[in-house]
Amino acid sequence: MLLGRFAVAKRIGASMAPFKTGARNFAVQVTSPRPLSIRGDGLVLQCISAALIYFVPQDAVFLGGLFYLWHNTATSISPKVKKDDADAAVEEFKAKKGLENVKVSKGRSTWTVSI
Repeated sequence: MLLGRFAVAKRIGASMAPFKTGARNFAVQVTSPRPLSIRGDGLVLQCISAALIYFVPQDAVFLGGLFYLWHNTATSISPKVKKDDADAAVEEFKAKKGLENVKVSKGRSTWTVSI
């Protein structure tokens, strides 16, 4: 008896399908879990603001020190030296290293020499 009711309901639903005015789709595929609205006094916004206030200063101090260490290490390995005549400095470098064919890339404030 129950199977008969299911069969009748299926036939009626199939025959009424063209007469539906608006399709109701309850099986919407969600691409990412997003809240529909975020309240200004809600827990989500309060947690986000508290995390930013707590973690950003710590990260800024740590990353600032890390970048200073990297910069200090790099400048001690290969310091920049200002030259008045860049062409003469490149020719002096080529003579000192014994190079003939080098590629010189001229930038706005720095030049790069590569083999």
